[in-house]
Amino acid sequence: MRFANFVETIDVGMPLSVVYNAWTTYDSWPDFMKKAEHAKFNEDDGTAEMKGQVFWSHRSWEATIVQQVPDDHIVWRSTGEKGHLDGAVSFHPLGDRLTRMVIVVEYHPQGFFEKTGNIWRAVGRRLRLELKHFVRHVMTEVILDPDSVEGWRGEIRDEEIVRTHDEVVEEEQAEEEQAEEEPEDSSEEDAPDDEAPAEAEAEAEEEPVEEDEDEPEDEGEAVEEDEDEPEDEGEAVEEEPVEEDEDEPEDEGEASEEEEQSEERPRTRRKARSR
Repeated sequence: MRFANFVETIDVGMPLSVVYNAWTTYDSWPDFMKKAEHAKFNEDDGTAEMKGQVFWSHRSWEATIVQQVPDDHIVWRSTGEKGHLDGAVSFHPLGDRLTRMVIVVEYHPQGFFEKTGNIWRAVGRRLRLELKHFVRHVMTEVILDPDSVEGWRGEIRDEEIVRTHDEVVEEEQAEEEQAEEEPEDSSEEDAPDDEAPAEAEAEAEEEPVEEDEDEPEDEGEAVEEDEDEPEDEGEAVEEEPVEEDEDEPEDEGEASEEEEQSEERPRTRRKARSR
């Protein structure tokens, strides 16, 4: 069986959870979608009954949600006498107040009107138009009081409800309360840790001060020792040359006197011989 595939992307200027809640308020679709005449969602089994207008005729579908994860994606299958729609929609946060929706729809037509409309891609144009109606609804009505739009936040896996709407809401509220309490607890726990480094820094600052005070004393003693050494060396140097200088001239004087005496002795001997 041939089918038509449609992929549409649209951005909504509201937070992710608000857009998701507005989309999953299935019963209100006929209020803003032009061709949706009736919509009813059964929370007990995750099915929906849809009725819409196709050209001049009216068609009904029964949709079953195969998988639904809050604030993430929804996948559904449907059946109908004159064709049906299967598809998926996913939600992607682009910012604090901007959400992108990606819709993929497979249209399986049955009947003369459906096949004729499929030739002209009428379903694709209708899908784009209904998405614009949804954006207008969110940006003009939901934006005024976003908390009043609750939607259906249950979780479905393999066509079975694993978490009901109330269970998911309670879990989300508990997580929000815990997230609000965590900063206070963490700040109290961090206080002792901050004091410990401060004490360590104070001790580290005191230790180097003591070392700096001791070091100069050692250096001063070393300097004094160095000053004493030159005195000893100076004394040694002064005594040795003084003794040598004094002795040398004395020796020279004595030597000169002996030489004179030796010269006088031969003269006296010569005079005696001459006599």
